[in-house]
Amino acid sequence: MHILLISACQKKALKKTRTVLDSYAIRIGERTWATPITLEGMRELRAALKRSATRQMAVACYRNDGRRSMKLLWIVGSKRPFGPDGHFPCGTVRRTSVQPLLPNWIRLVSLLASAGGLAHDIGKIVDFFQGKLAESLQNPFPKSVDPFRHEWLSMRLIQELRSGNSLDQAWERLASPLQLGELTLKRGLSGPLDVLDFIVATHHRLFGPEKGGAEVIPSKERHVREGRTPFYPAGNFPKECQVAYENILRRICKLAQEVPPGYWRGVAILARAALIFADHSISAVKLESYGSADDGLFANTSKMPGGKRQYNQPLRWHLEHVSRKAATAAYRMATLRLPALSEEAVEKILEPSTNSGRFVWQNRAVEALRTIRRQSNCPLIVMNVASTGAGKTRMNAKCACVLGPPGRVRFAVALNQRTLTLQTGDALSEQLGIGKDELATVIGDRVTIQLHAAGKAAVSGSEEDEVEFISDANLFDVEEWQDLPEWLGHFADRKPFLRRILGAPILASTIDFLISSGELNRQGNHVAALLRLIDSDVILDEIDSYDPTALMAVLRLVQMVGFCGRNLICSSATLAYPVAQAVFDAYHSGILMRSQLYGQPADYRVAVIDDLVEPTLLRPEEFHEGYQQHIAKMLPEMGKRTCRLPFLQPVREPGEDAWLEAVAEAAKRMHDQHAWSFPESGKTISFGLVRVANIRTAIKVARYLSSCLPQARIAAYHSQDFVIQRFMKERRLDFLLNRKRGNDHIVRDPEIAGIVASSEFPSVPFIVVATPVEEIGRDHDFDWAVIEPSSSQSIVQTAGRVNRHRQEPIGGPNVAILQFNYRWARGENICFCRPGLESTSFRYDSHDLAKILNWEALATGLDARLRFENHLLAQWDDQSIRAALKSPLKGLCNLAQENVAWMVESFYRDYPLRSREPKRTWRVVLDDDGNYEFQRLERCNFEDLFISRDGWVSREARVCNDWLCFDLSELRERCIDFGIRAEVGLQFELVMYGRNAPDLGPEKIIFDQSFGLYPAFRK
Repeated sequence: MHILLISACQKKALKKTRTVLDSYAIRIGERTWATPITLEGMRELRAALKRSATRQMAVACYRNDGRRSMKLLWIVGSKRPFGPDGHFPCGTVRRTSVQPLLPNWIRLVSLLASAGGLAHDIGKIVDFFQGKLAESLQNPFPKSVDPFRHEWLSMRLIQELRSGNSLDQAWERLASPLQLGELTLKRGLSGPLDVLDFIVATHHRLFGPEKGGAEVIPSKERHVREGRTPFYPAGNFPKECQVAYENILRRICKLAQEVPPGYWRGVAILARAALIFADHSISAVKLESYGSADDGLFANTSKMPGGKRQYNQPLRWHLEHVSRKAATAAYRMATLRLPALSEEAVEKILEPSTNSGRFVWQNRAVEALRTIRRQSNCPLIVMNVASTGAGKTRMNAKCACVLGPPGRVRFAVALNQRTLTLQTGDALSEQLGIGKDELATVIGDRVTIQLHAAGKAAVSGSEEDEVEFISDANLFDVEEWQDLPEWLGHFADRKPFLRRILGAPILASTIDFLISSGELNRQGNHVAALLRLIDSDVILDEIDSYDPTALMAVLRLVQMVGFCGRNLICSSATLAYPVAQAVFDAYHSGILMRSQLYGQPADYRVAVIDDLVEPTLLRPEEFHEGYQQHIAKMLPEMGKRTCRLPFLQPVREPGEDAWLEAVAEAAKRMHDQHAWSFPESGKTISFGLVRVANIRTAIKVARYLSSCLPQARIAAYHSQDFVIQRFMKERRLDFLLNRKRGNDHIVRDPEIAGIVASSEFPSVPFIVVATPVEEIGRDHDFDWAVIEPSSSQSIVQTAGRVNRHRQEPIGGPNVAILQFNYRWARGENICFCRPGLESTSFRYDSHDLAKILNWEALATGLDARLRFENHLLAQWDDQSIRAALKSPLKGLCNLAQENVAWMVESFYRDYPLRSREPKRTWRVVLDDDGNYEFQRLERCNFEDLFISRDGWVSREARVCNDWLCFDLSELRERCIDFGIRAEVGLQFELVMYGRNAPDLGPEKIIFDQSFGLYPAFRK
């Protein structure tokens, strides 16, 4: 392509940009460059400019698009010198323009945040808090415990002042435990003063209780201790702060009006976020003239280079600066505009699919969404229910680009697994051509990132950028500089790489980061995620892969997407109506909250798209019927292509032995029917998947298959494995089972060829026994599968790993579904659980797959129809989801004043994204002679140390026909090869369920040297 570059830089930036641009292009004018350039070269040029960008820089890049016009591709630096289409002004005229009136709610949020800033820490006037600060100067770990939280006292003081009492009278009244512990917000927020009380009292933590779900009322238990000691004021409310506070309070009361209750909830969320933002930003400032408070009152201390602490911010200074910062932040957050995706990248993503093939449906969907966007700029929720392997990742990105404001495309992709996040980041970068300066990939594990980068380098033969780490998340593949507003500086710089996470136009992350936007109990993390969400559309992949408890956490995020007025794209091939309905309800409540701020009707649209039928475009009131009608139209089309056929594998009787025999029988039958000829060997092979529900079962099944199928090579794939070994398994499986171009790479693979050649058997099955980690996100294509069922979705998702890429015609069943699962074989009453949707409060009438699946319907093929049609298992799954979500969803979506669940810690703690089951970190340490011992990470004297616990570990010897298994010495060598320390690569985590909780004494774990590690049950 040919590009033109125009510089509108000022001062020192002019010299810097000339140096960069002269390296890439020919100067054809004083501030103009032109050159032919490749796409990669242009990305490198833009990245080089960004690395030295300042506020004085402004460089625009235009492409000659061959139609007598130049198209603006991107601008690095300030966009002010250029018009929306890249036009450069021929002159400027100064005029006094009338600023548009701010919406009433923005002014109110700003005033509330400002008043909150002046009042949020006045509870620090109390004697024991000032004494605690003084004690911390001598002892970095003071032993004194607050009888009550300073923010609670702040709330009660401003309430007393509002009621007409003087400060002295307020102190006198609050000396009574009954008066101090009074909470007036138990019935919700009825006006701006309630909002002020709420944001002041909860700017560090939400109200209690900590347990009780969605049907509790706020309490004092997290802020006030019982049996407290007397307290006294150590000073007065700084006079200037009190006067300013009272002036702002009068302005707030003038703005108060009759509004729906959801209005105050929305105002409270935003004002609280602005206050937390300001408090964190200002608290991070270290004053040079420390220790000079006129009244002797301080807000905090800071650490000196030697480790000792010193007084830092006088209380008056802190209150004044937090107030000003909060007022500004409230306005800035409401009008936030962050760097957008370049036009060149948008064009690349939106390139039409070829007019034939599996992805042509995307063109229809894009055109339908364009039609909606031409009619209205309202927010949209897209439900992408395309089939497995139909290109949902690419289509989701296209949706975000079509629906985003012109020139303002920004989106975040939230996923449930680390490896899936890295794969998505790779797909966006490599398949869609997104440059590193516009994409951030964020996960929560440094080692996974390092191994992923090293693995890519090994395949490509090139060096990857240095891997970097962020405290709550790691960052991978993102350029150093991101153009963020100056006001975000202190807050963004407190956490490494937060500047990049906020600034990157495209964010691919594990959902853990974005989920905090809906979790008011996460304080600073909540604000950081909310800042991303305010100016970013959101893509939620495989949204139905969460159990109901975790789904509630996701629905809190969905509500915030609607509240921010952003587009939401949800995708899953098995998006059943109860989950779709819950997503719709959460999004609707967020939109409704936003519309109440503006005093306008809720206006948004719903689109349902897939690869089989025409898109369905719906108004909100049409969703309930429209979604189900769309699914009904899809079902007949699914039956026209059959890539997977199931059969029922009988289990002859209860008991572990009979169940294991059924698994082996099914695996043998599947291999016999689907083995294919391995060239030049006279032998046959196949790749099969045995899906089981739990790790302990997976290891048991793998060991059983290795004994009764000596001709097979058996691998176990699950999460409780050495970090380096799991990575190597995934790397090999990703290579071998990527069969988009057939089996040639398998035939040429030295390891596979060697195993086949050395086998004494005429047929060699390669069997992977896997837990649900295989179901979601692994782009693998097996020849056949045996499935232990946990839910209707688990069957569909696992079957999606069979014949996934090749989609070859089949002559017989290639998926075996076991008649019963392992829990039934053990005699348990609740069988479809952990994972699964059956529970003590919702039991299924039968666990026999012969009865609860419609085998007549399955005779035409196994696909998403199993999740949508009249199978009893699917119906019970739907009913269980509805029952589990009923109460918490009401607590989330009900905007009535009396619904106070969102103000309480238990609403977030009882419905977390991740299980709170205790985990233990272990590692293996080897010496040079090959001797090794197991060590467990434990807390000792305020430090985390690895302690030898080798006596707690039982070993099981390797079997002769394991596969994708390495001895410890080999694993140590691979750690060196991939650039990680052996003690890190040889770590593993064990989840200690129920009887294995860490407070029950010494743990006993089993080290199966072929198939992994697991805790031993205690008797």
